[in-house]
Amino acid sequence: MTERAEEENPANTDVPDKLSRRAFLQLLMGFSIVVSALPLTPIVRYFFATPGETNLQRKKIANVNDVPDGSTMVFLYPGEEDSHRSFLTHLSSEYQEQAAKTGYPYINNGFVAFNTVCTHLQCPINLPDDDAFICPCHGAFFSVVDGTVLGGPAPRPLPAIKLEIDEDTGDIYAAELIGKIGYGRE
Repeated sequence: MTERAEEENPANTDVPDKLSRRAFLQLLMGFSIVVSALPLTPIVRYFFATPGETNLQRKKIANVNDVPDGSTMVFLYPGEEDSHRSFLTHLSSEYQEQAAKTGYPYINNGFVAFNTVCTHLQCPINLPDDDAFICPCHGAFFSVVDGTVLGGPAPRPLPAIKLEIDEDTGDIYAAELIGKIGYGRE
C-alpha cells in the first residue's frame, strides 16, 4: 500500500465506535419499559400514599341559624381546592336520636360534617338524597349520620370533620379532619 492510500484510509481513526445493534436494542427496550410504566404511577401512588401535609387550622364555616334542621350546605375545608369540598349537615331529630344510640363522636349539637370525595375512586359525591350521600360514578352510598358505607364499592367511610360550636355566637367551626381525603377513615 502506498503512503497516499494510508493517509486516505487510516486504520486508527479517532471516530467513536458506532452503537452496536445489541446496545441499541437494549437502550430501546429500557426506554419502552419506562414509557410503559408511566401510566401506572397513579395506581402505585394510590396504594402507597402517605398522608399529605395540609393546613388544618380552625375555620369558620357557618352559623347555626344558616343551616335549618334536615338541611345540608357545602363548604371547603381544610383548603380551597375542589378535593376539599365538604358537607355540613344539620341532622333531623330522627337522625339525632339514631346517632345518640350509636355514640358517634363527631356530632356536635346535631351538626355533622364530611369530606365529599368518594373513598372508592375519588369521585365527588352529590348532596344527600333522603338519608344517604351518593357517589354518581359507581353507586357507593354513605350514611348522612356517620359517613359509613351503606352499599356499593367504597372500602372505607368518608373522612369526618370535627366541629366546634361557639355557644355565645352560634358560629360553627371546622377544627380537624379525621381521615385522609379520598382514602377515608380507618
